Amino acid sequence: MKNVLIPTDFSIRSLGYVHNVVSQYPDELVNVIFVHALRMPDSIFDLVTFTRNSRHVELITADFKDGCEIIRNKYASSINQLKVEFFHGDTGVAFKNFCLANNIDVIVEPTDLEYKAPSKRSYNPAKLISKAKLPKLPATLPGSRKVVVKATISSLLLASE
Repeated sequence: MKNVLIPTDFSIRSLGYVHNVVSQYPDELVNVIFVHALRMPDSIFDLVTFTRNSRHVELITADFKDGCEIIRNKYASSINQLKVEFFHGDTGVAFKNFCLANNIDVIVEPTDLEYKAPSKRSYNPAKLISKAKLPKLPATLPGSRKVVVKATISSLLLASE
């Protein structure tokens, strides 16, 4: 069973990379872990009152949750677990420790993700991913959805398996 890390900005487009993962490992169950990168707080008060998932859960949109449910149902025989984790930090060592803690086997490296930060502390982890020593799976959105500006939940159902 593979543990696969996929970076997300909680857009429907980022869910499309699951299709690449499932097609890459057709005869194996996978655990999909969506990761959202956040910078650590920089004020003393924020650091003292910092809790791991307190205010960040609200970044997950209802459309993203619905999309996750669609993906779970569509690939029920291929996906063992699908979850969201928040990575707090911006160094290679912190990212390496995050990957070790989550037993990551492969990192999806999107080549066409238009990352839109949903909060002021969110950032695109592409640099950390490219420097990571783990195997990477380069991925593009399937079919013609690469040129679509805004993906919809229904487009998740249309992607080929």
